[in-house]
Amino acid sequence: MITKLALNGLKRKQRDYIILFTGLIISIAVFYMFLTMSLNKEFITQNSVINNIQSVFLVGTVMLSVITFFYLFYTNSFLLSLRKKEFGLYELIGAKKFQIRRVFQIETMAITAISLVIGLTLGILLSLLVSWLLMNGLNVEFTQFKIIYLPAVFWTMIYFLLVSFITSSVHNMRLAKSSIIDLLRSEVQNDIVPEKPKSAVLQIFLGVLLLGIGYFALYFMEQLRFIGLFTAPVATTLGTYLLFVALLPVIVRKWKRNKTVNFKGINSFTSGQLSFRLSNLKWVLATIAMLIALSAGAIAGGFAFKNNAFTSIDEYWQYDTTLYNPGAAETELLNSIPLEEQLTFRFKLDDETMYFVREELVATPPLVKDWVTYDVMRPGSLPENLEIEDGYQIVPDTWMSALETVNPALFGTRNSHIVPLIEYERAGGEEISVMLARTNDFAAHMEKWQELARLQESTYTALFAGFDPETDSVATKYAQFETQYAIASGTFFMGFFLGLAFLTMMASILMFKILSGANNDIRRYDSLRKLGVRRRLLENSIHREILIVFLFPGVLGLLHVLVGMRMFSFIMDDPYYRLWVSLLIFLAIYGGYYFFTVHLYRKIVLPRQ
Repeated sequence: MITKLALNGLKRKQRDYIILFTGLIISIAVFYMFLTMSLNKEFITQNSVINNIQSVFLVGTVMLSVITFFYLFYTNSFLLSLRKKEFGLYELIGAKKFQIRRVFQIETMAITAISLVIGLTLGILLSLLVSWLLMNGLNVEFTQFKIIYLPAVFWTMIYFLLVSFITSSVHNMRLAKSSIIDLLRSEVQNDIVPEKPKSAVLQIFLGVLLLGIGYFALYFMEQLRFIGLFTAPVATTLGTYLLFVALLPVIVRKWKRNKTVNFKGINSFTSGQLSFRLSNLKWVLATIAMLIALSAGAIAGGFAFKNNAFTSIDEYWQYDTTLYNPGAAETELLNSIPLEEQLTFRFKLDDETMYFVREELVATPPLVKDWVTYDVMRPGSLPENLEIEDGYQIVPDTWMSALETVNPALFGTRNSHIVPLIEYERAGGEEISVMLARTNDFAAHMEKWQELARLQESTYTALFAGFDPETDSVATKYAQFETQYAIASGTFFMGFFLGLAFLTMMASILMFKILSGANNDIRRYDSLRKLGVRRRLLENSIHREILIVFLFPGVLGLLHVLVGMRMFSFIMDDPYYRLWVSLLIFLAIYGGYYFFTVHLYRKIVLPRQ
């Protein structure tokens, strides 16, 4: 009997459940995809590039699990509010409290189970898509990657079923404490908006002040560092909630008092509708604003991190490739690339010292970066007689940078001496030649840089003892770029899919919050229709009312993003890179939920005759 009641409840409320658990399905899919990319041991050990991405996806899993916990807690609270009156009727006809709690528990677990089936299916498809995009972006072939990874399936099911059980149990405890009168009267409680809130001005002032402090900390994060990391989220969050609690009622009240606007058409009805639900909406809207900032910021941060892999590598490497003892294959491949500059140097290597030819370095000095002024330049004049102190040659800083540019693989492993050609020829040790080359666009020749790095692996194995191509990488610009780009790509996908999950969660909450009160509005719209108000006017009123509800958190959330991205300026060259793409993605999803909400709300309150 209890199971039958639970199934009947699912059928009657299936529209509400589908809306509310859209975010849960997306969350399950992304959660599974993150676990597949981070827990697949054979895949990680067989693909060295993925070692750098594993931690990124693990961080994404933790962040998503925390947000999902609060999302499920919130949604179960909504589900309970929908069924309170019905549960009160069950108790009125003789059902026991434990039986009612069991009905709610079965409903919640059944919804989670259905969401898991759909979400895991979608997650498998996402894993396939992301792995394909990573392989194409990194230009590598993944081995041992399993799209259907059973440990990831297991832990995804365990986590979501456990969280669903915990959250539903907490709400069941609240249900047990509710009297039968409270349950039966749950739908007739009115939202009261005070006419003259005494503390509104103070709350608005504090909200603006805290928001200003939060924005200040975000903008000057590089200078504030740890203080800013603590101050920014706390002040911004408190300021957001205070503004929605205090300022939103004032705006609607001012609108109602504006006779020019309020007495036009049925605007008075629209403002009355907003005022009626204001005390419930303001907390939800503040939460939505923060989720918008997190979601859009995560997507924007992903784009910026990916772009930073290209810009940062150009700052540290002035030459696009460094070839040790280049053979015929390397030379032929290099000749197929339009080069801006090509330099060749020699050095000898013994057990303690590396010897460089002074005449070669002075004749064609390589480009170096001045880490004080950040200018790219040639090293200055090299003194004729370089002093030696305790066996170490005293070389100017710019020339030390030049030696590191010439010999990045071994610089720092031995003492470096710049000597005349005559002395160099007398020195013992193995002679190694190094070729440096650069173009005007490193990113335009990725496949060739990659092939040159692969060709150099055999040279490194022959020259440098202990070098293992399976675990070690050659000292080239492309090798370091590959590592940075792998991390950046992982961060990009983590940010994109976290943002997608956050967006669907918050939009489904807002959509459900609006539609959950639609049944109570049917009689109001029916009364207006009977009074002769045209259907077109009622539809326009619905559009305006829901637009205002969506607009307030959307505007403030995007403002948080525009200011908040500044906090990454000290770790990224361009934190606002392709921000417009992130904003378009947000507007597409958010706008889609708005129009779908309007459509469903209109079908409920304005049924076709």
